[in-house]
Amino acid sequence: MAAYERPYIEPVEFRDDAGRVIDYGNRWTSLGGPPDESYSVDDHPERFAPLHTVAEALLEHLVTAYEVDVDEGPHVIADLLHPPAVTDIVRAVRLTPKDDASAPLVLVLTGYPGVRLYAGALFTTAYPSCGCDACDERWDAVADELEWQTLSIVGGGFAEEVSEPRRPRWSLGRHGLVQGMGQTVSYRLRALDGTSEQSGQSRAESVPAPVLEQAQARLGLVAAANPAGSWRPWPPRR
Repeated sequence: MAAYERPYIEPVEFRDDAGRVIDYGNRWTSLGGPPDESYSVDDHPERFAPLHTVAEALLEHLVTAYEVDVDEGPHVIADLLHPPAVTDIVRAVRLTPKDDASAPLVLVLTGYPGVRLYAGALFTTAYPSCGCDACDERWDAVADELEWQTLSIVGGGFAEEVSEPRRPRWSLGRHGLVQGMGQTVSYRLRALDGTSEQSGQSRAESVPAPVLEQAQARLGLVAAANPAGSWRPWPPRR
């Protein structure tokens, strides 16, 4: 199987109002942090255009290297949790591996420009995560995230869990009563080379009940097929 390689992308400079080249990723270092007026401002969203090129390369690699069914079009977002507006879709592709215990994946290229990734039963994330001037994200660092997370999902480094139903407990914190999580939805991602790891947890009550029930049933089948509890690696193309 040929390894994935990021395509070459020509460097592009972006300048501020004074004509200075913006050093994204280090823009606010000398100031000790972003100024208040940089929040909710996005002067150069076009700097993230290379993410579309990276996503296209990932799609080509996955279709070539693995046994998957491919479905493309705006209709593939119909059953997704928190989908983008149809009018914002540039391209949407669903890849379903030919193993029910391997995580399905949807990549959506949006007009921002950005990319959204949906995988497994409930996992969803966006690239960039914000994009505002204060966050000061570099497109290549965002692309690193997109690549390792996608390849981890495909390689079997992805697990999800819906906890048993339980009432959220209240506790006394510094600022008064704090409500506990109650039933939770969680995920874990681990890079195949061991260099990166990520996990997250959220309240199950934020997921519509029918979607949560379907996710629990699917994850039960995954657990039965893989004692480790994670989604299995995608089957390689022969």
